[in-house]
Amino acid sequence: MSSRPSPLDLVADVAAICVEHTPATVRATAVLQRIGEAIPLEAAALSTFDPVEERHLTVAEIGYSDPVLTYLNDGFVNDDPAFLTMRFRNPRPLRWCDIPNYRDMFSAHEVFIPGGFAEGSTTCLFTRDGRYTGALHLSSDSPLPISDSAVETLIALQRVIAPLMDAMRPPEGHSWTELLEDAAEAGLITADRRMVALPGLRRDRWLADDSPLTAELLARPEGPPSRFAWVSPAGRCHEVRTTRLATGVLVTLREAAAPYRLSPREVQVLTLVAAGLANPAIGLSLSLSPRTVATHVEHILAKLGCATRVAAASKAVAEGIVPLAVPTATPLLVRT
Repeated sequence: MSSRPSPLDLVADVAAICVEHTPATVRATAVLQRIGEAIPLEAAALSTFDPVEERHLTVAEIGYSDPVLTYLNDGFVNDDPAFLTMRFRNPRPLRWCDIPNYRDMFSAHEVFIPGGFAEGSTTCLFTRDGRYTGALHLSSDSPLPISDSAVETLIALQRVIAPLMDAMRPPEGHSWTELLEDAAEAGLITADRRMVALPGLRRDRWLADDSPLTAELLARPEGPPSRFAWVSPAGRCHEVRTTRLATGVLVTLREAAAPYRLSPREVQVLTLVAAGLANPAIGLSLSLSPRTVATHVEHILAKLGCATRVAAASKAVAEGIVPLAVPTATPLLVRT
């Protein structure tokens, strides 16, 4: 004798769908279809929130007309008081019936009811670390709201679905907290090669628009390396890390000693050695005499355990100590 699937079965199935190795749109559509098997609805949509552009984008939808879908991603998420309450005050999913006189409010009266719906609910999605990533919208042509038990199931699904909608999703095996640990500044390189700020994170000094480091990072058509040491114009050594996310490349900057006990000046010299510059050119770039540059190179070779400049440069690039040079950007990287 078969039994009716439990809410736990729904949560388990959705969790399994979210981690499948298929495109996010395919998984999101499968999630909506599975929810529709358990909760009565005529339309459903999953949207992601882009924190850089501060806008919502539909990832998957079933049954909504274009005007209603456009409103869900614009007017509803920006102006609807019930939605704003969920996002910023109380994350519990809300049904029309939970809000006094909701049928007379703009969203229902002007958009949803003319769109053919008589009830609905929205669930804001939050990751375990509290970041808002998007929303799940459900709508029905029946005036009967989804049950209280269905609301409890949606609460359980909030953190299950949130990573799938996360435009700032970190790579597998990493957490957002880990990526930002001890970072003094952070920014995001967008697909159109801009460095933009992220909500709540500093980008006001070495990753600012007029910084030589920002120019160096944006000058790389293939994208910046995953990490390297960089010396600021103030003479301090920093570690630069980059991480590819769904919406761009995260850049973090933290003050840290260079590997192999390299001094800040030795990092600068090694960066130019890796760029293929000879000692006179390095001296000219750093305002050092060729003899002083030669002394720095000797110290670098000893610290890295290399016999030649070529070997030292190869090791430094391979181990992420200095970046592979982009000829037009190299002077910006080290000039003081």
